[in-house]
Amino acid sequence: MDKPLKDILRLFQAEPSRTWSIVMTFFGDMVLPRGGSIGLSTLLSLFHAMDVGSGTVRTALSRLSADGWVERTRIGRNAYYCLSSRGMALSRDAEPRIYGTFSFKTQRKLRLAVASASVRSLVGDEAALVATRMREAGYTAFAPGAWLGVDDGNLPDGIFGLDVDGSQVAMQCLAAYFSLDDLARSYLRFEKIFSPLAKMCTDPAEQKGVFHQDGLSAVVARTLLIHEYRRIALRDPHLPEALMPSDWVGYRAQTLCATIYRALLPASEAWLTENGRGGDAGRLPAPAPAFYERFQEVREAQSGGFV
Repeated sequence: MDKPLKDILRLFQAEPSRTWSIVMTFFGDMVLPRGGSIGLSTLLSLFHAMDVGSGTVRTALSRLSADGWVERTRIGRNAYYCLSSRGMALSRDAEPRIYGTFSFKTQRKLRLAVASASVRSLVGDEAALVATRMREAGYTAFAPGAWLGVDDGNLPDGIFGLDVDGSQVAMQCLAAYFSLDDLARSYLRFEKIFSPLAKMCTDPAEQKGVFHQDGLSAVVARTLLIHEYRRIALRDPHLPEALMPSDWVGYRAQTLCATIYRALLPASEAWLTENGRGGDAGRLPAPAPAFYERFQEVREAQSGGFV
């Protein structure tokens, strides 16, 4: 394992345990496109490479199963895990916000989402679920029962969307409701952590080096990359470019993530093909063609193309 990846691992290990969250990232990024089911042995191999013990992984899986995010099946003595329907829906909803269908620079309309009286009357867990669904759809609350977002979000039942006047005054007024300072700090931290890895991935002398010789390291790097980027991207309202600073760090972070991801893809997918085991105790099926369209909009926006 090369130094940039070791440095990233040390940073993650210094933080409070988030094994369960990394498991969800791995499922959404690598398992779901390949049939959706993965053997416990494959998960343990991944986390062993991250210096995470098998007991910690099993505890995380038990928690996710108890909370209804994953399901377990047994074939003989082997255990296999897949996302539940709830977990699968969450992952599918998050995909476009992570992999670039919600491109930063696409000109999108702002929408005002308003809750019906029945939704506004919800309390407790039901109200919290609506709030979660709205965040997943890319909407930010700015008043009780009202949210702002872009035109791509799928709204829950009982929430109605209205196009916002595109005048400059209206746009500036609405922009005041979104605080970008914390988001910018998160993107800057992402850049600082992963820029050394990007340099290694795009160095011609390294492109056939460590990750091509060690596919498991590529899987680890890809998992940590998407895990960290996902945490930020799902908090980003992805406002139209007209509302954003011209030097918005989110643009650079998205390009950085896409560049590293594409560089890691061949070796990480080769490792999964060779070592991953699915619910039928066989090798994982190949990803569907749509899988390779991830970050496509970012690639098309880059004048020089991808490595």
